[in-house]
Amino acid sequence: MNFDHSHKRARDAGEQAASLPDWDQRYEQLSAGRFEGEVDELRVGPAQVFAERANQVVMQAGHLSPHRMSIALVCAADAPGWYCGHRLPGEHLIGISAQGDFDLVASAGMQILALSVDTQALRELITQVEGPDAELPAVPLLLNAPRAACAEYGRLLNAALGLANSPADLSAYPASRRMLALSLCDALLANLRSGEPTGALPASAASRRRIVARARQYMQAHAHEVIAVPDLCQAIGTSRRALQYAFEEVMQISPVTYLRAMRLNQVRSELRQNRAAPVGDVAARWGFWHPSRFASDYKALFGELPSATRSAAAAREPLTA
Repeated sequence: MNFDHSHKRARDAGEQAASLPDWDQRYEQLSAGRFEGEVDELRVGPAQVFAERANQVVMQAGHLSPHRMSIALVCAADAPGWYCGHRLPGEHLIGISAQGDFDLVASAGMQILALSVDTQALRELITQVEGPDAELPAVPLLLNAPRAACAEYGRLLNAALGLANSPADLSAYPASRRMLALSLCDALLANLRSGEPTGALPASAASRRRIVARARQYMQAHAHEVIAVPDLCQAIGTSRRALQYAFEEVMQISPVTYLRAMRLNQVRSELRQNRAAPVGDVAARWGFWHPSRFASDYKALFGELPSATRSAAAAREPLTA
């Protein structure tokens, strides 16, 4: 049974997203300033445990790899986050399965402590414990778990991650690795069994989430085109006021601010990957026609000029510790 640990630091939201195997997701930095993030990950048998943190507000969207399910403990710092339309102040357990996409607005400083497990291993465990007719529980979006249950789950995952710094080499003891993997699987199943799923979103909140989702989908599909707010309203069938309210509630920013941030994130991603294309050409491709205004907006969001991103990309090496 495998026992692998890694600790990665990132200076870019996209780089942090790519550091998490088994997750097909895209990160967009929404708040202004230099990005600093880190991911501490442990893999033992069918289980993956990781702790993730970043100093900026990040929009995370995507899905979990097929045949896995996950429960994450999210701990907001100064400001609440949003998960699939649900506001997340303080501590919450959220569920993620491979059956649907998720969207998480992670506030600056939010800690995400997650466990994902291969569903086949969970099925085998349930069969052994509960019999051949037992079925895997469903994964709710949000679990109403007591504070004590959240704390216990957090202690277990932190303890697992801490084993990488333990004097004992757990990788040399197959029985210990197996017991750790079983403990993690049990913890995930126990929370799915005991945690009460949060009810459906109120109609107004669900409507605003749908508006944001449709608007983001349209923006991404037409990112290379000129998008004005009236055009966006017409394309997704909503009013200007409803669009504004939806973004301010779910994303904490206006639709115009989000569109600019989305395009700037696209430029940053391309600058880090395509070192041959001139900066001006990349910017123009994403709708930034005014060079000095583009450079100013870029520096305001990421804390550095586009040329610095290009230079760092040419010289960068994986940041590991």
